[in-house]
Formats: sequence, C-alpha cells, structure tokens
Amino acid sequence: MSKFENLKKQWESVMSCMGCGDCGYAIRPAVGRFLTCPIKEAKGEEGFEIWFSRGRMNVLKSILEEKLPLNKELAEFVYQCSECGNCTEVCHQTQNENIVLNTSKWIDHVEVWNALRKDLVEAGFAPLERHAILIEYMNTPEMRNPYGEPKIKKSDWVSEFSNIKEKSDLVFFGGCTMPLRQLDTLKNLMKILEQSGLEIAIADDEWCCGSIALRIGDEKAVLNSIKHNIEQFVAKGAQTVFTACAGCYRTLKKDYPELLGEELPFEVKHITEVLIDLLNNNQIPFNQQEIKPQKITYHDPCHLGRHMDLYEIPRELIASLPGVEIIEMKRNRKNAWCCGAGGGVKSQFADLALNISIERIEEATESGAEILTTSCPFCIGNLKDAYESMDEELKNKIKVIDLIDLIASKL
Repeated sequence: MSKFENLKKQWESVMSCMGCGDCGYAIRPAVGRFLTCPIKEAKGEEGFEIWFSRGRMNVLKSILEEKLPLNKELAEFVYQCSECGNCTEVCHQTQNENIVLNTSKWIDHVEVWNALRKDLVEAGFAPLERHAILIEYMNTPEMRNPYGEPKIKKSDWVSEFSNIKEKSDLVFFGGCTMPLRQLDTLKNLMKILEQSGLEIAIADDEWCCGSIALRIGDEKAVLNSIKHNIEQFVAKGAQTVFTACAGCYRTLKKDYPELLGEELPFEVKHITEVLIDLLNNNQIPFNQQEIKPQKITYHDPCHLGRHMDLYEIPRELIASLPGVEIIEMKRNRKNAWCCGAGGGVKSQFADLALNISIERIEEATESGAEILTTSCPFCIGNLKDAYESMDEELKNKIKVIDLIDLIASKL
C-alpha cells in the first residue's frame, strides 16, 4: 500500500492549484483583503514559497508524483500551518458575490493539509514530539485532556452553581482549556447562565473532544472519545449540546457526524448562539446604572468563522451590550487574520504562534478600540500571551478580554 493514500484522495484539489499566488500576496482593499497567510508573514524574510499555500501545493504535487518521500523533515514543515483556511477564501475567488467560479469550490485547503497529516501519522513520521505528548495525555484514563491534569479537576467547580441539574435538554460541554486553564472565565459563564435562569446539565465523565488529535491527523486516537462523549450527552437527556470553545464546537458539530457517517442525536451550538437567545428574551440581567462607553473590536476565531461560518451572532451579542460600540479591524470575518494558535502551532511552535498574535493585537490597536475580545479559549490564551510580551505603551491603549468575561462584567 502507498504511504500517502489520504493525499491521493485530494488529487483533484492539489492539481487544481494554478499557481496564481493570491494565497501569499493578495491585497484587495476594496473587499478588505490584506494578505492571506499568517505563517508566511510571521516568517518575515524566510517567508518564501514553501511557507504559503502555492509552495505547499507544489510540494504535495511532488509527493503525488512520487518525486518526494514522506519523512520527518517534511513533517516539521507541514505542521507549521495553523490551518486557518484563509487561503481557501482567496483561491479562485472573484470577490464578487454575483460571480462565482466553479473552480472556487474545488479546493478545501484545510482538508488537503489534513490528508497529508494523516498520511504522516500513518507512516510513523508524526505526531511531532509535543503533539505526541498531548495525544498521550488525551487518552490516559486518569486525565482525558491534553494538559496532563487529573480528570477530576475538570468538574470540581460544579457544586458552586445552583442551575446545574442532573439532567436537562441543554447540556454543556466544558472542553479542556477553559476548566483547566481559564477557570475564572468558565465560572463567569456559569454566573451569566445562573442569573439568566437557564438550567443545564454537565456530563459526569466528559472526555476531550479530540480536536487536537484531529488537527494533528491522528483520527484513530479520537474514535473512542467520540462514542464515549455522545453516550454521556444522551444519558443526560441532551436535545442541545453547547460549548464555549470554538475548536470543540467545530469538532462536535462537523467532525463527529462526518467520522461517524451519521447525524448526531442532538443539536450542537456555540455559547454565543445560546447567549444571543437569552439576550433577545431579556433574560440577562444587565446593570443599567453606570454605563461606561466602550469601543470594542472582535477577533473572528478561525474554527468559528471560516470553518463554521459563524460571524454575525457574536457581533450581534457584542453590539447589544450596554454602552458598547463595536469597531471592526481592517481584516475581519472571512478575511480575518488568524491568532496563530490553531493546527497544533501553539503547542509545537510557540514563538511562531506568538508572532502571529502580536500582529493581530497591533491591528486591533490601529482600529481605535479599547478592548479586543473573542470567543475561543485558544485565541484568548494566545492573544493574552502575546499581549504580555508587548511594551507598556501598547498595553495602555488596549485590553484583551474574553467575550464571556466582558458580558459578566456588565451584570
């Protein structure tokens, strides 16, 4: 058997690349397009062909033509990609909603990159060192999370809230990052839901959704987690499962049914979809006494935006907050700049992830906003890490705050 069977299935996509270079150089101010690849730009003078989609596609063509073998060096290059999907947004696109080329639908770059990653895993050249540790932790019975923390820590806060019931139509999937690394934000979320009168249930034995393993290309490492989590949700009476993590949201809503080959027995929502319903029903008890005007800009998480097309609901939520004026960054929605944390970049290539996030914070500052917010634990974590590394002059201009914390501050 060939060692690149998954990539072979993407043959049409790879060979459809005509080498126009928009994935590396597209600047179209009329439609808000200012460059495409965060990896290429973060590489600076090193950011030549091999670091953006056109060069990567040429490498893949060489693999398919059996001119280039799979190897460890190739893996080091392949995983320096956040899989943000921005290259897909410019590929064969007219940027005119009334003129759609059929060829623009041929290439899903994230699926192409994932195919090669799966082949590298199957051939034994991946996961990379740090990625392998994350997957090992994820599948260790005492942990079931990529942070190597005791599993019990993920739910030891539950007793603090009266709205968490044994069973409910609405089940919350906490994920790993928020309960283990951003617990204050998670408690703020529960505070919002509790004060809004929303009763929920939480799975007794939730495992990692498996997103990190799927982005790395190790599907086999996730299959048991998928079945286990679905059983947990069903046992809790779930009609709707919601999560505050953009990565978990994409994994539960898109990857789970695709890998299972069948629809899920419940609906999957992102926290912003739950909160906008509460807001529209006047259930969130905002403090209207002292409303300080705030200019806020929103960063689109790639897994929420380009991967799942959820752009407007978070903005509607922010715009409805007391005293808030929402300001758009130069690059937003489908053209938004990645934070740099996705695709396994943050864990294996931390400096690269930070360099990308620094550019995003500088862009937020240029917008004139006082607060940069987002709705993804990975994005907020990387943005805050980058923020702490920047000089005090910039820190005095803008703050980085999770959307949940922002809402909770107005109760």
